[in-house]
Amino acid sequence: MDNKYVSYYHILLLLLLFGSTGIAQNTSFIKFSDKLEELEKKFDIDFSYNHTTFKNIFLRRNISCDTIQDCIKIIEQQARVTFEKNNSNDYIILPIRKSINFRVIDDTSNSTISTLEYQINDHPADYIFSTDETFTLRNVFLLDSISIHLYSFNRVKLKAEDLLNTPVLKLSKKQFQLDEIVLNSYVTKGIDSRISDHSIQINTQSLGLLAGETDGDIFNVINNIPGIHSPSGKPGNLNFRGNTFDQNLVQIDDIPIYHSGHFLGAISPYNTSVVTDVEIQRNSLPVKWGGRVGGLINMTTYDKIPKENRYEISINSILAGATIKTKLIDEKLGLVVSGRSSYPNFNTPKLEAISILSFQGSRLESVADEVNSSSNFDIGFYDLNAKLNYDINDRNAITLSFINIQNDLSAQVRNQNEDDQVDFRELELDNWGFTAKWQSQFSKKLKTELRFSKSNFDLNSMSEGFVQNTRSDVERFDNTVSDTRVITEITYDYNDHLSFESGYTLTEHRLTSKEFGQQSNIDSERRQSAIVHSNYISFQKKWNERLIINFGLHNNYYSPLRNLYVNPRFSASYLVNDQIYLKTSVGSSNQFIQKKFTNDFDDFNTTNQLWFLPNDEIRPLKGTQTMIGGIFDSSKWLIDLELYHKKTNDISQKSDDQLGSITSFGTNLFIKKKWRRIEAFINYSLSKTETNFQETSDAFFDQRHIISLTGLINLKKWKFALSWGYFSGLPAIFPNESNSGNIEFSNRFPGLHQLDFSTSYTFYNTSKSFKTVIGLSILNVYGQDNIVNAFQNQDDNSLRKASRFSPNLQINLFF
Repeated sequence: MDNKYVSYYHILLLLLLFGSTGIAQNTSFIKFSDKLEELEKKFDIDFSYNHTTFKNIFLRRNISCDTIQDCIKIIEQQARVTFEKNNSNDYIILPIRKSINFRVIDDTSNSTISTLEYQINDHPADYIFSTDETFTLRNVFLLDSISIHLYSFNRVKLKAEDLLNTPVLKLSKKQFQLDEIVLNSYVTKGIDSRISDHSIQINTQSLGLLAGETDGDIFNVINNIPGIHSPSGKPGNLNFRGNTFDQNLVQIDDIPIYHSGHFLGAISPYNTSVVTDVEIQRNSLPVKWGGRVGGLINMTTYDKIPKENRYEISINSILAGATIKTKLIDEKLGLVVSGRSSYPNFNTPKLEAISILSFQGSRLESVADEVNSSSNFDIGFYDLNAKLNYDINDRNAITLSFINIQNDLSAQVRNQNEDDQVDFRELELDNWGFTAKWQSQFSKKLKTELRFSKSNFDLNSMSEGFVQNTRSDVERFDNTVSDTRVITEITYDYNDHLSFESGYTLTEHRLTSKEFGQQSNIDSERRQSAIVHSNYISFQKKWNERLIINFGLHNNYYSPLRNLYVNPRFSASYLVNDQIYLKTSVGSSNQFIQKKFTNDFDDFNTTNQLWFLPNDEIRPLKGTQTMIGGIFDSSKWLIDLELYHKKTNDISQKSDDQLGSITSFGTNLFIKKKWRRIEAFINYSLSKTETNFQETSDAFFDQRHIISLTGLINLKKWKFALSWGYFSGLPAIFPNESNSGNIEFSNRFPGLHQLDFSTSYTFYNTSKSFKTVIGLSILNVYGQDNIVNAFQNQDDNSLRKASRFSPNLQINLFF
């Protein structure tokens, strides 16, 4: 026989041999539940047991037994269970559970470890603390799989019965790449700090409890990060170190957002049931991002194929929602759909507090406390998310993401002095967007992405005045922002120490603004459009696993002005030792689509929500940012210090279109201490923010001192969070100059302070396939009357207030 055919024959014989061996190995075991079914049929008996507990247990298939008693003895030896006879034909099967005591040491230094994170099977991870250097896991099934983890150490997985026979467990140190170092639980569990690019990473699926919220409201969570604060008390009006909210890049699955949220910034429109990760940048933007001069809020929704259908229902005092995560094709195609909606004709203390906060100073202030409880004032909102995830193969994936955010308001206001005069007000906000993304991993070193996104934002406002049932006035504003983008990116890892990234974005902006006024004889329309070509190139270089540098250029070509804008950016992190890191960043950016600057927090004024594109009168914003700082991190202490300077030029003032600038400089200090199940941190900001429109003055939102003291208690099922904050008073700016010398408020308003509280309780059913979380949160526990500023649209110098006492009850069901 030809040698070639002999070789082929031998190869085929070996394949068949190994294949049959593999089949024999796969078929030599049988699932615990399947074997019990066989025995039930054979001996005409019934077994009662928890299927979830034994779903991953296998028995040897060739169990040889003639009686049920013999079979039970063999199974008890293999499966670590006991059989209890309930009656002549019924047996109850119980797992053998024991308490496991063990010590854990560092195998390098032999030092004792006192805190661990552990996970049993696929149940949620939890923390465990040692007592007298000994850990105890109680009531554990001996065949359970236990995963033990501690940051900077390699994960250990073993069976419970193996851990029972291991009195001392040794953990080995991880060999970290500098770009992999993350400060876990930077603020609380689920909020981490990444050393390589100075970003804050939020994982909403593992997020711990924070004071004032129990539903994981993304804006409330971000408000706890050093250097980020809402001066007006509205979570959506986040200020990133002197940059106003409209100067921040906010996007979800690459869909840009052009408003501050539900109730004009009082409630985040981003559902944490589907938003899994949030990237926050307080400093200069990473090279790949552009179009804004402030910070970054980049949200990503669920992008996995679920192994089984998962459901979640959430209910609180202002909204209700539901989420489903389902697989359409096993390990290939998955769908996520989630929606939340306010309640029609239903008022609560939380909703009333939000209404009063949002509509104070407007014509709706007199009916704000009647929201959804009378025919005079109705408001509703909902948000909807859907995402389709398709894993083509190991190297290619496609996702389609969609979001829709709706707000509707209708109100009837009677003149307090003239009962026959009535104003009707309607407001509609409609924001929808979608993204199609293709990801491809060509090799271990090369990967690419292609994305197409569309965002459309409509804000329509109408006011009608009637005198004795005769319409006397009509005011109408219609505003539309359309944003279309095509994005390509490529990443190349040259080696373990050098990587490159480059990309191109084509953006089309379209703006339409219509205004009509019957009494003022206004009937105008403004249309603007622009094409922006953006490209970037960046590289990351590491030296000796101690120094990491990111450097690159982000360039924009703004077609209407035919100008090229070049923005260099640089950041570096240096590892002094295992506990001390130094960091710095510097960079510039441009912003084209923008709002005009106004000296107030008046979100309900529709003209304050208008966006503009640069032309002969309006220039692109130019921002520069510099930061230097350091981090000390030990097992018990975390200290983070950053000093910064930011300046934004060519800002247009709304009142007269005058060009000016905003300058902010200061420091953020964050100190955190851990004790077993207790965490406490101090968040302090010292800053000064100034505006310069021909003359320099304190910005209307300038707060010199911001300090918060927070304590967190994490028990097994109970969690508690308490936070007290003090904020310097804002500048006393009055529209009526005759009262600007008011002795009581001659320079600044009084300092603001409030106490916030949250608690939650989690419980499972016996199989832990069903989980319920009940939470209670209270903003401004002792009802402090905090003055924010004076309304700039009223002559009587009335004052804007921050949020009052605001309780909320939350229930989440997971199954």
